[in-house]
Amino acid sequence: MFDLVTWPRNSWSLFDELESLQADMNRAFSDQGNDRPWRGGATYPLMNVWSSPDGLVVDAELPGVDPKDVDISVRGDELTLRGKVNARESRKGETYCRCERPTGEFVRTLRLPFRADANAVKANYKNGVLRLNVPRSEEDKPKRIAIEAA
Repeated sequence: MFDLVTWPRNSWSLFDELESLQADMNRAFSDQGNDRPWRGGATYPLMNVWSSPDGLVVDAELPGVDPKDVDISVRGDELTLRGKVNARESRKGETYCRCERPTGEFVRTLRLPFRADANAVKANYKNGVLRLNVPRSEEDKPKRIAIEAA
């Protein structure tokens, strides 16, 4: 029937390099917003966000980060986390075998579905998770309109 021809495969291939370059370019141009992608394509810090009529709750994973190294700002409908993940210094005689946790500076901006009350934002850091309670501004809260019957 059909004879399958297998070509010897070198450890380096121009086509593999081009595919890798294409994948890198796709990742670079598909990044949305001001989020900074880290190695492996993940955005740092990872976040979970919950919404309610009164505002949002944001959980950001920041393991090993000193809360003093994190700056939180709210302007209108944008929440920005900016900070630094410090690298652990190697001790004498130690060599890294694997280094997967990101280090360096990060910036992550979320567009909120409402204007926030910047003066009422509360932040709590526990067990490597930063929890932010971001309330809606009073003028942005839904208003109930009473119907007058004639």
